[in-house]
Amino acid sequence: MIAWMLYALLVALALAAAAFMAERAAKGRGARTRWAWLVSMLGSLALPVLMAGASIQLPGGLARTGPGPSLVLREATSIRTPLTQIHLDDVPVYGLSVNTDGAAAGLWIAASTLMLTTLSMGMLVTSRRRRGWRSTTVHGERVWVASDTGPAVIGFLRPHIVLPEWLLGMSPAQQSHALAHERSHLEARDPLVIAVALVVLTLMPWNGALWWQFSRLRRAIEMDCDARVIRSGCDVSAYCETLLHVGQQKSKRLPWLPAMSDSVSFLELRIRQMLRRPGKWVRGSTAALLCLSLGMAVFAAQVTPPDALPLHALSMAAPDQGVLDRYTGFYQISPMSLVHVTQADGSLSVHITGQMAAPKPFQLVHVRDDQFAVRGNDALAVRFMVDASGRAARLIATQTGRVVLDRPRIDDVTALRVNDALATRIKAQKPFAGSEKALRLLLDDPDSGAGMSPELARERREQKAARERYLTRIGPVRSYTFTGVNEFGSDTYLVHRQNGDETIMLVVDEDGTLASAVRYSPLASPPDS
Repeated sequence: MIAWMLYALLVALALAAAAFMAERAAKGRGARTRWAWLVSMLGSLALPVLMAGASIQLPGGLARTGPGPSLVLREATSIRTPLTQIHLDDVPVYGLSVNTDGAAAGLWIAASTLMLTTLSMGMLVTSRRRRGWRSTTVHGERVWVASDTGPAVIGFLRPHIVLPEWLLGMSPAQQSHALAHERSHLEARDPLVIAVALVVLTLMPWNGALWWQFSRLRRAIEMDCDARVIRSGCDVSAYCETLLHVGQQKSKRLPWLPAMSDSVSFLELRIRQMLRRPGKWVRGSTAALLCLSLGMAVFAAQVTPPDALPLHALSMAAPDQGVLDRYTGFYQISPMSLVHVTQADGSLSVHITGQMAAPKPFQLVHVRDDQFAVRGNDALAVRFMVDASGRAARLIATQTGRVVLDRPRIDDVTALRVNDALATRIKAQKPFAGSEKALRLLLDDPDSGAGMSPELARERREQKAARERYLTRIGPVRSYTFTGVNEFGSDTYLVHRQNGDETIMLVVDEDGTLASAVRYSPLASPPDS
């Protein structure tokens, strides 16, 4: 949850930068600016959710029937950040028996509830104030007149103009300008735009970038309204004088709603914008800003989110037992290792035999369709490939978007043989054929992956720097001894080095390939291989 929230904040910041540059480009061309900020806010909410767990069903090929494959949006991203490596779900909060996942979800719900309550209270206060207002007609426009509220537009679905009593004492021209401004808000449906933005804020109130986007949206709405009034034929100088006069009055502002008055600094900015003339290089700067805006939007869409969060963390529904039964069974990893998926109490449990990397069973939480998240490990996700009969044919596990396990389903008889092979090997306590040769290959620490499985070779390339520091600290090899076969079926060696001992556990395939290796030393923290 924490990793996903940080990812959502990063996306919102990138989209805010894109909207800022799009706004600057629109100002240069005299175009409307509020849409850039509204799209940015909607994208800041929708993009993190969709990229974290949504998929698109691709059309089937011309020569085959049935639906095409699914494209998981997360796997289409290309910009990986340290956020995908953050795992805080099992970390206690201030020593309490509460994990950060649950705490973050609780705070999120509390903030949304507070936001909803605040909006409801604001609407209630406005409704109570409205009882003391009177209805009248000003310059042919039906308006509400209040003692010290406005000029503004009230209401989101059925908005009306409210004017302060002191505005009726102004000149007819100034009254006309004020009415033109508020009428322009009504015609452009600005209250509805603000309502949509407030819904986004209520759904994600903890996102500071969204609040900044909302403040920019409010400003863009007022500037767009000024531009529409000027384009309608209103005299610029007279309209600016009206803005300054209204801004000097002391009226109660209605929160969230479009209003003509604002802070003095923003009024000055609005006036400068209305009096501003297009620059000499407006076309070139507009094109450059649009390109930069598009680039930031693409960046936001290409940032890789943490796996399958928060869909599983916020999910309220689980598939029934009949649906889960199609995933249960055995999936073979090697001649002596397999994955056993079982179902109980509406969830899936996964137990892996013959693998030191997974000594304990773990739980799967349903995300959508045939996709599951691993409880307590947001970087790891599991999905099942289902055959024509509706039963799972393969199990695919991904870590931070990379496939780490892709294994076929096997029948119960084959699974029994795999388990028997593991039990027999542990009982015999004999090393693999070619085990010592594989150990010497590992101790030689070659840069190439010759003689190793592709997965092990890749891990060693990624961990080269850490491995070299570890080997420098522990010193050269003096001797080694085979100590037996551990509970996972791995050959175990005690390696005596210059500065201390290390334990190496390895698995060798039937063709002599070093499939996996894990090393441990109390003197240093070695990499996994």
